[in-house]
Amino acid sequence: MFNTSHKKKIIHLETELNANLSLTRAFERSMAVIEFDVGGTILRANNNYLGLSGYRAEVLVGQHHRRLCPDTVVQNRDYAEFWARLSRGEFVSGTFQRPDAQGHILWLEASYNPIPDVNGNIVKIITYALDVTRRVKLNNEDRSKLEALDQALARIEFDLEGRILTANENFLSTVGYSLGEIQGQHHRLFCDPRLINSENYVDFWRRLNAGELFRGQFKRFGKHSRTVWLEASYNPVYDVRGRLYKIVKYASDITERVEKNESDGRSASRAYHISAETEKVAEHGTQIIQAAASEMCEIAENVSLGN
Repeated sequence: MFNTSHKKKIIHLETELNANLSLTRAFERSMAVIEFDVGGTILRANNNYLGLSGYRAEVLVGQHHRRLCPDTVVQNRDYAEFWARLSRGEFVSGTFQRPDAQGHILWLEASYNPIPDVNGNIVKIITYALDVTRRVKLNNEDRSKLEALDQALARIEFDLEGRILTANENFLSTVGYSLGEIQGQHHRLFCDPRLINSENYVDFWRRLNAGELFRGQFKRFGKHSRTVWLEASYNPVYDVRGRLYKIVKYASDITERVEKNESDGRSASRAYHISAETEKVAEHGTQIIQAAASEMCEIAENVSLGN
């Protein structure tokens, strides 16, 4: 006969079992699920996975996991280690490239979960996956656009206090410094002392820290106090939790234009209107950065479901 202690343990185990069953059913309803034996042979795929991949169950069951992978993945020496890790009971997660039944590329945010028996021996692998193909494609497009911006414009990044984090080659060639000379230095390195000591300069960084975007034409000083005029945008950037964490500046060098204007008898200190083209490019750069941060936030939330 069971005593009270035994009954409590049984109730506790039943509660845990019911909770696990509920969680499993939730995963089955919302995610693509596929099971493998320890050697990688497919045991089962749920309807979500079959609908996503376009395969029929009878085609997949009994096939090896490599059937679901591009040749480049299977032929890579890391593939054998991937299965060795799973067989040792290691959890593996990430974003994986997988072709569907028609050969179209899918991107899956997935977790591979080794399942042990009562003796601790791994008996199968259950994979839970989400289709992130659209997000990956958008991220790749955004990355390509940012790379194009990097080729066309000068870029420099600051932390919220104004210290320089990094700069691209276009910016470095514009100001004449190497990255090692400016990294960790403050933005004031490029500014007129009269500006640095003004209330406007303090207010400039305060407003950036409040998330305001600045566009305009700015007089700056490069190496050896060489005057540089930049048509630029200062873009606040947020992390995946929506917190402001750095400022990215995109700029084009308009020094020649300003100096030519000066030589025509106009003052080099007059305000110039931002060209429509530069404004459009800078604004698009900001949109891409913020869109990418938003996408990463959504992916991070979805990945947590698979852990």
